[in-house]
Amino acid sequence: MAQEKAIGWERLWRDEEIAKQWAERPPLPEVIEMADRLERDGRRRVLDIGCGMGRHTLYLAARGFDVTATDNAPTAIAACKKNLEEAGLRATLVECDMAELPFEDNSFDGVVASHVIHHTNRATLERIIALITRQLAPGGIFVWVTPTSRHCEYGRGQEIEPGTWVNPEHREGPVPHHYSTEEEARELLRAYEIESICEHEYVKEEGRYTHWRILARKR
Repeated sequence: MAQEKAIGWERLWRDEEIAKQWAERPPLPEVIEMADRLERDGRRRVLDIGCGMGRHTLYLAARGFDVTATDNAPTAIAACKKNLEEAGLRATLVECDMAELPFEDNSFDGVVASHVIHHTNRATLERIIALITRQLAPGGIFVWVTPTSRHCEYGRGQEIEPGTWVNPEHREGPVPHHYSTEEEARELLRAYEIESICEHEYVKEEGRYTHWRILARKR
């Protein structure tokens, strides 16, 4: 595999312990809520951006949703495919960059982007959200999990623009990470009605990890 592939989450998915930890995590409450709402409305098309080992892809597929899952890491796509096959489930897997989602407008009723689209600068993050918004049908639901400006890794490395840091010592390598305030998160989701937003945190040896968990409905 080309050397340039071995950065970001591609390098982490090759670590069996990290892959196992993420594969075994339960689905987010917001994803369960999204699934319940879509199911009640008879809406079935869901996009899982940055699917990884298939944490949410498998859950949604098991509930009978028509799931499309993307990731830019070949190791993740291969593992997700294997996990789906072992569970007797089906989903459409697409290896692509999060900023180049190759789908038609209004293709999905729900979109999940958990711990993924903040790996860039503010301008690109805004373009990604605009792309998601176009591909999400009116009234569709967007679940977004993104680090807050109180995250323990905020301020480590070099600040290349307000809120965006690159840390060469980060376990993912020198990949940009954008950290959002609540005000900024709401501004980025101006095309949505935010139905729930909470700051979730957990503590590890390195410090306190804080993320916004957001469920929003496209206007």
